[in-house]
Amino acid sequence: MPGDIPSFRPNRFKVVAIGSSTGGPNLVQQMITGLPADMPVPILIAQHLPPKFTRDLAISMDRNSPLTVVQAEHGQPVFPGTVYIGPGRMHMRVVKGSSNRPTIKISDQPKELLYKPSVDELFDACAQVYGKHTLGIVMTGIGRDGTLGAKNIVDAGGIILTQSKDTCAVYGMPRSCDNANLSSAKLSPEQLRQAIHQLSPSYQQSPPQGLPSRSA
Repeated sequence: MPGDIPSFRPNRFKVVAIGSSTGGPNLVQQMITGLPADMPVPILIAQHLPPKFTRDLAISMDRNSPLTVVQAEHGQPVFPGTVYIGPGRMHMRVVKGSSNRPTIKISDQPKELLYKPSVDELFDACAQVYGKHTLGIVMTGIGRDGTLGAKNIVDAGGIILTQSKDTCAVYGMPRSCDNANLSSAKLSPEQLRQAIHQLSPSYQQSPPQGLPSRSA
């Protein structure tokens, strides 16, 4: 069963990184399109899909979301209130650019990794750039992608949330993180959306009654 939604302090996070695979595209789209336009952080998504489908997902989400949603491109600056979807069969990372603004890095290296974009690679990069200000979310999918990166986020002082078992199409990636004791809460997709929503100024001004339930 899903747990309680953690309560996050204003300005607790500077980035949200989401990893998802089998069964994830529709859930990720519902989460993103349900967020308000005043999100003060960027959202980076590694979804296991071929290139055409990651592009189509970005177009569909941009059309239906108050946020700007793009398929990420190499060298693109990272701005608050924008959602970046990693292109299929490539890894998406974030690095510090020349002006110290985080910048997207797209690469096919390391080629030997089974999943591209790799959640591990995205999470590891966010831990290096944003440190304790990283909120990582691991959603439905086969295998263990995301666990190593999630550990790096937690070691840097960030927070990991996982999708609850009973709401997953495949409880593989979240289970791996849960078994490693990396998750601060196991939540339904709607609860994950509410957790991200907390970061917006509009939420801080008028949070829904009864939410959130505990602080982090």
